Amino acid sequence: MRVDRILALTLIVATIVAAATAWWTGDRDRGMPAADLSEPGEAEIAMIDVYGAISDAKPGEDVFGSSGAGAIRLIRAIREAEADGVKALLMRINSPGGTAAASQMVYNELMRVRKAGKIKVVTTMGDMAASGGYYIAAASDHIVANPATTTGSIGVILHLQNVEKLFDKIGVDTTTIKSGPRKDILSPFRPMAPDERTLLQGLVDDTYRQFLEAIVAGRKMPVEKLRPLADGRVFTGEQALKVGLVDSLGNYEDAILKTASLTGIKGKPKVRNYTSESLFEGLFPKLESKLSSLLGASAGASWNKLPLTLLE
Repeated sequence: MRVDRILALTLIVATIVAAATAWWTGDRDRGMPAADLSEPGEAEIAMIDVYGAISDAKPGEDVFGSSGAGAIRLIRAIREAEADGVKALLMRINSPGGTAAASQMVYNELMRVRKAGKIKVVTTMGDMAASGGYYIAAASDHIVANPATTTGSIGVILHLQNVEKLFDKIGVDTTTIKSGPRKDILSPFRPMAPDERTLLQGLVDDTYRQFLEAIVAGRKMPVEKLRPLADGRVFTGEQALKVGLVDSLGNYEDAILKTASLTGIKGKPKVRNYTSESLFEGLFPKLESKLSSLLGASAGASWNKLPLTLLE
């Protein structure tokens, strides 16, 4: 037992040192040579990182306060940048998607800023900007993708499991006490009735309609052109450019130059990352991951509570 404690303590210390080193050496703002970093109130371009699964998780919901691409955190960063008087928001998206409502929240916030007319909104896509990631990107004045970016995946999915036969096999019985016939509509312990499937299909279809309407409004693309592309398929950046889902190809530095051009910024623009991690924010998620593996916990357990998603 004493040896285990020593090993655990050694791992924790090593994780702290590694995380602190990465934070101190600039891991917070990787890929920034095309611009001058600025202090609050001096930035011309606000960079907003949308990394990982998008959800409505609030800061502090995880064990050590990491929130990833939490809608609340992103909206807070957007409003802070707006208050500082920036000329543009550069959304740096590397996300496979997320929940429908959280993606919609961020999209609506960006559309509000865009419609006000004082701030340009530009997206630069990384490895992936799919489903909910594309939902957010659709609110941009201009989208830049790498040729090999994975994007698209426009659609909504609802996963359900039925473990009734498994429970019968191992001798587990379940009892449900409910206030109404639809209260356990997502139950994995019984077959789904045809009328329940119809209700859930209507839920998915309505969310999908909202997704399409958001893209039509943001991209100014006729729904007749969009619908054949919105069957859940994914595209490379090059393919997305050909069908009108993105506007140009390039990397992060190209996106900065495009943003500067759209806003009339001369010379090297001043950029501030409004989602840059503090030492503790950068440190604790890494420590949480290590501790979870030690304790045998599932790092993604909370995600299973969110059945209706744009993520697949």
